[in-house]
Amino acid sequence: MQNTKTKKIPPAKELAYTALTCAVLIGGQYVFSFVVGVEIVTLILACFAYCMGVRNGVICAAAFSLLRCIIFGFYPTALILYLLYYPMLAAVFGGLGKIKSSTFENLPLYLAVIVNAVLLAAATTCAVVYALDLIKISRIYKYTLHALLWVIFALCVCLCLIFDGFFIAGKIYKKNSAEALKAISFSAVGAVCTVIFTLLDDVITPTFYGYSRGTALAYFYASFTAMLPQVVCTIITVCTLFLPLTRVINKAASPHHQTKIE
Repeated sequence: MQNTKTKKIPPAKELAYTALTCAVLIGGQYVFSFVVGVEIVTLILACFAYCMGVRNGVICAAAFSLLRCIIFGFYPTALILYLLYYPMLAAVFGGLGKIKSSTFENLPLYLAVIVNAVLLAAATTCAVVYALDLIKISRIYKYTLHALLWVIFALCVCLCLIFDGFFIAGKIYKKNSAEALKAISFSAVGAVCTVIFTLLDDVITPTFYGYSRGTALAYFYASFTAMLPQVVCTIITVCTLFLPLTRVINKAASPHHQTKIE
C-alpha cells in the first residue's frame, strides 16, 4: 500500500483534508466523551498521519489540541498535555508511514522480537499488578480494575500468539501475512502511546498544581483506572480498523481521485 504522501498532492487538498480530519477528531471526541473508556482520537489521528505524513499529522494534532478547547473548555494542564502528546503521536505514526510495505512482507527478526517484547511486557505488567495488588483503590472499583487487567492480559497474549503464527507462516510457508503483522505491530505501538499519555498527565497535572506526594500518588492510581479501558479500546480499534481506514484515506487523498458532482 503506497501512502499518499509519496505522491504529489496539491497544497489546497492537503489543507482541506487536514481541516476535515481535525473536525472529525473534535466531533468524535465529543460524541464518545459520553462513553467511559472509549476514544477514537488515537485511531483517526494515527491513520491520518500514517497516510499524509509527519507534517500534516502534526499540524492536525496541534489544531485539534487548540480548537477542542472551544467545546471542552480551556484547562491549562489538558492543553499542555494535548500539545505535547498528540503531535508526538502524529510524528510516530507519520514516521511509521515511511516504512516500505516490503518490510512487513519479509519482516526482520529483530522487529518481530520488539513487537513480542512490547506485548509480553504489557501482559506481564498486568499480571504483576493483579497478583501483587499494587493499585490501591476502593473495593467498589477493584473488581472493575481486575477485570480490565485480565482483558488486557488476554488481548496481549492472544495478539502475541497470532503475530508469531503469521510471522512463522510467512517465513516457512512463504505466506503473505504483511497486513496482519502490520495491524498487530501498530496496535502495540498505539497501546504504548496510550500509556505514555497517562504517564505524561501524571507528571504534568501534579506539577502544575503543586500536589503533595500523597496527592500525586492518589492521582496516579485514579488515572490508572481510566487508562486501562483506553488501552483496551486502542488495541482493538487499531488492530481491526487501522488498515481499512488507511486505505480509505489513501484513496480519497490520491491526486488522481476526483469526486463526481451531479
